[in-house]
Amino acid sequence: MIAMPICRHSIASPSRPPRERPIVRLSHYVVQRRSAPRAANDNRHSRLGPVWPWAMAAAAAPTVMAALILTRLI
Repeated sequence: MIAMPICRHSIASPSRPPRERPIVRLSHYVVQRRSAPRAANDNRHSRLGPVWPWAMAAAAAPTVMAALILTRLI
């Protein structure tokens, strides 16, 4: 059957050909989901420990070492 220019009947096949390969989805490869982002005003404790004791120790270490060297020299 040949379609006339005005006719809306399609000559092409109505369905797409079947896919040879399945669809690859990222969710098939995701092992661990990321935690949800936290709001800026969220006051819950973080999972990590506080950082300030380590910063104080790193800042105090040169002073303590200098004091130990001076006590050995005197």
